[in-house]
Amino acid sequence: MARKLASRLKIEGTLLAQTPIHVGGLGDDPTVDLALAVNGQGQYYIPGTSLAGALRGWLGIDENSGSTEAKVLQTLWGFQPHKQRRQGHASHVLVEDAPLPDAQVEIRDGVGIDRETGTAAENIKFDRAILAKGTRIPLRMILECPVQPANPQPQGADLWERAEVLFIQTLQALQTAEIRLGAAKTRGLGQVQLQNLTLLKQPLNTFAGMVKTLRNQGETLNLADWSLGDALLCPRPQLQITIHWQPVGPVMVKAEADGIAVDSLPLVSAVDQHQVSLVIPGSSLKGTLRAQAERILRTLLGVPIPTNENPRQRFLQQTQDLPLIQALFGGAARLKDGQQQGRIGAFSANDCYAQPQIEPAQWRSIESARDDHQLRQALNQANLNSVQQAYHVAIDRWTGGAAEGFLYSTLEPMGVSWHPLELTLDLSRLSESKEQRAAIALLLLLLRDLAHGRIPLGYGTNRGMGAIAVQNINIKGRGLPETLSALEDIYLPQGNITAINADCLNSLTKEWKDYYLKQQGEAP
Repeated sequence: MARKLASRLKIEGTLLAQTPIHVGGLGDDPTVDLALAVNGQGQYYIPGTSLAGALRGWLGIDENSGSTEAKVLQTLWGFQPHKQRRQGHASHVLVEDAPLPDAQVEIRDGVGIDRETGTAAENIKFDRAILAKGTRIPLRMILECPVQPANPQPQGADLWERAEVLFIQTLQALQTAEIRLGAAKTRGLGQVQLQNLTLLKQPLNTFAGMVKTLRNQGETLNLADWSLGDALLCPRPQLQITIHWQPVGPVMVKAEADGIAVDSLPLVSAVDQHQVSLVIPGSSLKGTLRAQAERILRTLLGVPIPTNENPRQRFLQQTQDLPLIQALFGGAARLKDGQQQGRIGAFSANDCYAQPQIEPAQWRSIESARDDHQLRQALNQANLNSVQQAYHVAIDRWTGGAAEGFLYSTLEPMGVSWHPLELTLDLSRLSESKEQRAAIALLLLLLRDLAHGRIPLGYGTNRGMGAIAVQNINIKGRGLPETLSALEDIYLPQGNITAINADCLNSLTKEWKDYYLKQQGEAP
């Protein structure tokens, strides 16, 4: 039986990709492991199910908790009937597919690092297709507003009003770029911002209203004027960390493809539809910081690196034996109680782009340069005068001379300015206050090591590349508990964590010691 509707709210706008996006599908491209979703017309697209899932998932409400928030969520987004609850219903939010006929696609390669050897882990290599930063995604949704009964039950009298508030809060979160789409959301992908929003309210319970709706007419509403009353959602507790830095030497992440005149090229990525720039992917930043965090914990707790004859199992075991690391950085799905269960990490890192921007055609000229002279000309035309080609050679251990066939060159970005590193710690993904504080303490140790030059970034870090100097660190807190209020607004010159409020720092130090004692089986 069709439900009775009083009106509908038609929502249209554009989601601008602030970072690259990957929404996977059954692609037919044999050259990439993780392909993008393609519709029946062969176009890249964002399925409506992916958009709806991201919006519903962002709310972070457990629909099985029985709370008022859960009932409001079910009222808005629908729920499945089961033995104890037979009257389920479909979602009141209808989300259309978003076709992307002119999408710009890039390929990013990823690799797992063996914790024992420090090199690429065997059988942990993959390629991922991504929609470039700056992609415009058309957003079309409809909110169906039901006819309210004349004598509603007291318990659910205001459920729909609160459901509308929940929906408006979701739109506001899209406008402030708080919601991410697709995969690898904590590794720099999926951030979108809603622009050019239009809201059209169309009545459906009168003849005149139906005629207006058929003519695509209605009352235009402004999201800013919407009365939220008692907002259902509180801001998620989180720390946003901005690190201003400069390279000491060449800093780059190696591109998968080689050039012609030069062997190793830095990775570039689109910053909009007409420009590209050097990039350090969020996956690279997160992986580097995770490796240092594991090193700290294994040293502190005396936990050895797991070994296994199966290289894939060895890698997976190496990433799963430290619970705090899994809570902070996430864990791969594994079979538990008959289901694949993984954990999204509380820590996320965005892609970091170099400030110089060049046209894609200019970068293609650099890639296709056939000799040193053409390469230098292409670099100068792209205003990359400080970028240089460096030659490297392996030494024959017997003769002491150059090893035959082992001469290679690297295009090294020297003197390039970069945008700040952007990191986020979502405390709502940590299970308890003690885990939150231990994670914050570990994160501060990582910031200390980064500021002291102990964590190089990118490619060739054992060969003189990747060294950085931290200029300052800004920490902004939101929705923090009273015990962490000292972290709401902090400026750390040169990344000096001792500039943090002494009482807060002492409290975190105590929590770190308590965590150590707990892991050692001693009462704190």
